Amino acid sequence: MAKRLDGLPLALATAGAYLCQVGTSFARYLQLYEESWLKLQQKTPFLDSYDRALYSTWQLSYTHIAQQNPLSAKLLQLWAYFDNQDVWFELLHEGGGSDDRVSWFSELVEGELSFTAAARVICNHGLIEVDQALEQESTESRGYSMHSCVHSWAIHVLNREWNVDMARLALTTVAEHIPDKGSQCYWATQRRLVRHTARCWSFVVDGGVSEDGLAWALGTFGNLYSDQGKMDEAEKMYQRALQGKEKAWGPEHTSTLDTVNNLGNLYKDQGKMDEAEKMYQRALQGYEKALGPKLVSTYIPALNTAQNLAILYAAVGRTDEAIEMYSRTLRGLKSVLGGSSRRCEDIVAALAALEARC
Repeated sequence: MAKRLDGLPLALATAGAYLCQVGTSFARYLQLYEESWLKLQQKTPFLDSYDRALYSTWQLSYTHIAQQNPLSAKLLQLWAYFDNQDVWFELLHEGGGSDDRVSWFSELVEGELSFTAAARVICNHGLIEVDQALEQESTESRGYSMHSCVHSWAIHVLNREWNVDMARLALTTVAEHIPDKGSQCYWATQRRLVRHTARCWSFVVDGGVSEDGLAWALGTFGNLYSDQGKMDEAEKMYQRALQGKEKAWGPEHTSTLDTVNNLGNLYKDQGKMDEAEKMYQRALQGYEKALGPKLVSTYIPALNTAQNLAILYAAVGRTDEAIEMYSRTLRGLKSVLGGSSRRCEDIVAALAALEARC
């Protein structure tokens, strides 16, 4: 067997795991391996002998995995649309309850026991392993990873034909799990999501999925990349999200304006103050037009934009305008949060510092 598998450690490890699980003879395994090799040669003649040896062993294991637990087989196929490293229960569970999810996926992530049972079958066959390292700050479960070569097989063989539905499922699942800054230990979860986000973003860039209905997801990608300091990519994501929202809901929809405000934040962080001011002014004027002057005075996203403008004006030395925007923000926040809130206190302090300059 070692000779037939060219002494490849990955192939031998997978064959050994299969033999432990199935309890068949070496001779029978080699017979099945030859059949798998021939089928693979017919379907994918472009593969070299190295890849074909590996892929043949993994295909045998996949067949047995599907017999043991169909959800395990589906998970392996879906994995091609995520990064190969660190797939964990909470990541998938976040998007499992939506009405538009396929039944097998909902069953896979209905509980941690179901997910773990499916992952254990794959582990037993040597195709994935439990991650030994986990960030101490993380409040979520340990993940599983697969070798990059196994991942390549999942992409090119298990998904020989591009599965748009699975690609979209992976993309929306990742987007739904991206936490806000106010979430507990958000930084740890964000770091775990960066590689998966990059994988899913490539689907959009390469045209592998339609952007229709995904503007919200691209906006959350932009939030993640912005928080991680990846400003150039974040700008591209925000721009795609903005285009999608403008097309779907119009330029003055509040969700569209939220993305405009986020672009303003991005430009400010990049030091592009003129571009940032334009975005903030567009967002603020849009909120006023969409909601009316009375409602906008207590609408938190509009107040956030007003405060962002105040911070920008203060940074560039436009003190009078900064005081005006801070005062406007403070009036609105007092009516919503009360004057004793920490945020109101911070604005009062900022106003005092600005007025001291005058």
